[in-house]
Amino acid sequence: MILSRFQLKSKVILALVIALLPLSTASVEAKKPKKEKSQTKTCETGKKCEKGKKMNKITSFTYHQSGGFAAINRGYSVKLSDLSEDESNKLAELISSSGLLEMKNERKTTPGAADMFFYEFSASNGGEHKATFDDGSLPQTFRPLLDFVRDKAKVEPRS
Repeated sequence: MILSRFQLKSKVILALVIALLPLSTASVEAKKPKKEKSQTKTCETGKKCEKGKKMNKITSFTYHQSGGFAAINRGYSVKLSDLSEDESNKLAELISSSGLLEMKNERKTTPGAADMFFYEFSASNGGEHKATFDDGSLPQTFRPLLDFVRDKAKVEPRS
């Protein structure tokens, strides 16, 4: 695709404005999860939970991707009870190991980020857990979860 000089200048100016203006939302560092007092609890399966694991069963999960150069929105929302047992267990394990269940409403973004994807993850297990990151701030612990749900996400219409 060949851009006219005007289109090229417009894109450069827009990129500079985005890079120089502060983000409308403040960048917040993810809080460290609180240590649990009791190290062993009985999970739903009857086995002892590992330290830091939640006792409540994850009931639903939502993933939303937005932004990027083309500004394409993608999403995936599911009740874990609607999945096969294997897929439900796999998703629940990825959610737990990501650290999402220790977060309430975390938002960590890269200042001045332009043309990056933004990822919003939320899970419910009796409480709501939500985290938002961009390509530059996504923790390594979320990568396996992102890889698992990215292929399942569908393009969402623009609002």
